Amino acid sequence: MTLLDRYLSDTTQTQTQPTGSVAIPPRRRVCSDQLLGGLREMVIVHDGCEYVLRLTRQNKLILTK
Repeated sequence: MTLLDRYLSDTTQTQTQPTGSVAIPPRRRVCSDQLLGGLREMVIVHDGCEYVLRLTRQNKLILTK
């Protein structure tokens, strides 16, 4: 089981909420290695616009339109 699989299985468990509050689903978490698939950049399409996600030489992520 990968770290991502372990995280996803942990977040799918029911979380208790105080009485009267609205349940907020947990944030989805994805490792950048899995997202980029070993590449240095990828294109993300959102609402008809293309965004480029790049991994820099300093190992930082930059998202540009």
